[in-house]
Amino acid sequence: MRKNLFVFLFVCTILFALSVKTNAQLNIQAIDVAGDSISKGFNASSSAPCANADQEQYNWITSDTNGTAFCSAGSENVFSLVERLECDYNTNIFAATPNHAASGARMLSDFLNQANNIKTYLNAQPAQRMAAVFLGHNDNCSGTLTKINAACSSSDLDPNNYCRTKTDSFEREFRKGLEVLMTIPNTRIAVAAPVRVSQLCNFQNKPNCQVSGTNCQFLWSNANICASLTRDCSPTRIADTYTTIKAYRDILKRVAAEYAAISDGGSSRVVVLGGEMVGGGIKAVGTSFIYSDAAWQYRFNADQLSCCDCFHPSALGQDKLAQIMKNGLTCSPIQPCCHDTGDPLTDGKCARRELKRISYNGFF
Repeated sequence: MRKNLFVFLFVCTILFALSVKTNAQLNIQAIDVAGDSISKGFNASSSAPCANADQEQYNWITSDTNGTAFCSAGSENVFSLVERLECDYNTNIFAATPNHAASGARMLSDFLNQANNIKTYLNAQPAQRMAAVFLGHNDNCSGTLTKINAACSSSDLDPNNYCRTKTDSFEREFRKGLEVLMTIPNTRIAVAAPVRVSQLCNFQNKPNCQVSGTNCQFLWSNANICASLTRDCSPTRIADTYTTIKAYRDILKRVAAEYAAISDGGSSRVVVLGGEMVGGGIKAVGTSFIYSDAAWQYRFNADQLSCCDCFHPSALGQDKLAQIMKNGLTCSPIQPCCHDTGDPLTDGKCARRELKRISYNGFF
């Protein structure tokens, strides 16, 4: 009898924990995002004639085209994070959702401004709220063709690494943006690791739909798309790209954990980075931080890459991002992930597949 009672209480505890998580998830009433062209759905339609422009109706987070069919995607076939939450509610809960991401945005020059815009919007919305951060790709890809440069356009750029954003400068600007977001009460601040863009070089021979009869390598070489990586996809470029963006990912993970540990009403640590003092902000009541490695560990395929520029996610890629950002990523033989070996070329190409059942959390 006592054993049965114990089992009953254990089951009730588990069910209660699950219901608490579900209720917290369903309390989200407003969402915004700090990001780049990925979060604007750039070229996601992946068909000729190419838009060569933002296509927000395809973006992974705020697209909301499902009408009254709350548990299916709209005609663009992207079941966004917003739509997935509406499916959980079984009702249309979100008003027209702004998207403060911007094509070309970098952590270095744009996150702080985006964070301020997000704060203005979310403070006017009912709690609970969510602010997603998905940046770093352009800090890597906006660099120069040559690795060593006599001078870069800013002291925040590394002349010994393709004039990419220096790691100290990247962390400084990340912290500045978090200092703003942490002051929004009752807000889930969801930080995503960047996509492992060095995987692009796995798809040099994928046909592009800009110039008939040519492949992605032809397009990259002629359109100057992330040229520091794709100009020839040499082993050196792949390894350098991976090493740089992994350093950004490591910063995002470490700093997000640091801010997550701050109690309500507590203050952030003051640090000096890139010649500037950052920190000391007060964390608002009910605000939390969560970090996800799902996009970093995901091994994307050719169909998930837009044929219009061979760089941005297609509709299939945007849909997959929405899925793993919300629910996380579980590696398995049918869902291989990147298995890191410590070798930047191997890991940059995601050449070793993780087949063991390993899970990486999403935002919920």
